[in-house]
Amino acid sequence: MRRVPTTLRTRTGVLGALALLFAAGLTASPMMTAPAHAAYGPCNTTVKRTDGLGSGGVPGNHYKIPARTGNGLNCYMKYQTGSDNAVTALQRAIVSCYDGTYAARRITDTGGADGSYGTGTEDAVRWLQANRLGVSADGDYGPATREKMRWPLYTAGGTYISCLNPPF
Repeated sequence: MRRVPTTLRTRTGVLGALALLFAAGLTASPMMTAPAHAAYGPCNTTVKRTDGLGSGGVPGNHYKIPARTGNGLNCYMKYQTGSDNAVTALQRAIVSCYDGTYAARRITDTGGADGSYGTGTEDAVRWLQANRLGVSADGDYGPATREKMRWPLYTAGGTYISCLNPPF
């Protein structure tokens, strides 16, 4: 058999293709990619967002929404993540605004609005995502879930009014 000489151009092309494949493999690996919510950080507080109907220095009606200090409403919660008050605000919203659903019953049956993002809350969020909100049903709370949810509206004095989907 006769050996065919390889040209420099062919060698360079093969090495270039291998380098691209290697680089693509590194950037697409699970070790190199982070979940989208990693940029937000876990919800560690709540904020009151008003409905803009206050007057004369009175803030008016408000929603109590999970939040992150220094990052506003962009935060996430998942199993065993999130501060007690942020998780409680989410749980109360589910129980109040989705009364009679599997999600509300799951929260109620697993301790109520206890501030713990356990399996009951994870199941409730997953059910809402799949059956009411139309977002990825992963059981994690984040901006996409927040934007689609209904939230309890309270008066300045703290009296419940109704549930709405405010434009945040």
